[in-house]
Amino acid sequence: MNDLQKQILFFLEECNRERCVSKIAEKYNKSLEVIRAELVILVNKNLIDIKKSTTGKISKATIKPEGKQYFRDAIAIVTKESVQGQINELRQKLSTLEASFLQAQANPTAENKQSLLNNANTVQSVANGLNSFFKAGMDIFK
Repeated sequence: MNDLQKQILFFLEECNRERCVSKIAEKYNKSLEVIRAELVILVNKNLIDIKKSTTGKISKATIKPEGKQYFRDAIAIVTKESVQGQINELRQKLSTLEASFLQAQANPTAENKQSLLNNANTVQSVANGLNSFFKAGMDIFK
């Protein structure tokens, strides 16, 4: 499960009710298409229920009890090694962001600018997931 999927499950669990796809996209600063793609994956894993609009697009999502348990299990497995893994992942993503920044600065093409934005979104996604990850694992440092 990627960080955005964890964030979506966290948001749906926190709200404890049906939420519009647009609210989820707004919360995590992602496009509706990106959120809908992640919701399809979560539906296929039987973690959420969805409602579709008359046009056939996903419009609303609700977390299932299985999704709540899956999310709890996913964040409960926190060890010193997994914390180090999260830090290493963030370090790698920041390195990629820096490289794309330098490339966009040296050659400001539309493609390089888009790459920079995509990498910035990835870093933000990883960083947003760290808070709940560390909250769940603070007992390992006692």
